[in-house]
Amino acid sequence: MLHYCERLNKLEAETLKMRQLKLDLVMFYNTLYGFVDIDAGSLFDTINCNVVRSRGHSFIIITQHCNVNCRSSSFVCRNVGLNAWNSLPEHVVNCKTTATFKCKSSTVDLTHFVIF
Repeated sequence: MLHYCERLNKLEAETLKMRQLKLDLVMFYNTLYGFVDIDAGSLFDTINCNVVRSRGHSFIIITQHCNVNCRSSSFVCRNVGLNAWNSLPEHVVNCKTTATFKCKSSTVDLTHFVIF
């Protein structure tokens, strides 16, 4: 019987945590660009680059503090996804379509955001 990591290597597959992270990034993208029927302003705050000068892209998401354990693992409060989103390069975040975003974000190394 092969261990989990050995099976992943043999199948050339990603871990569940990496797949979750990539899907989180796609959901952030779709929410911020209005491709889903969710009000981004009700879920999270972004830094207005016209007012505040920040490093990185124009859609930096401000991390929210979560007091309840079940909320801390929700899509909005998962810090791994937020940190990964905020670290994406400008050319990835400014894609025009979800398919282009998926393609360009797959070239970014996200392994240091996932704990194995």
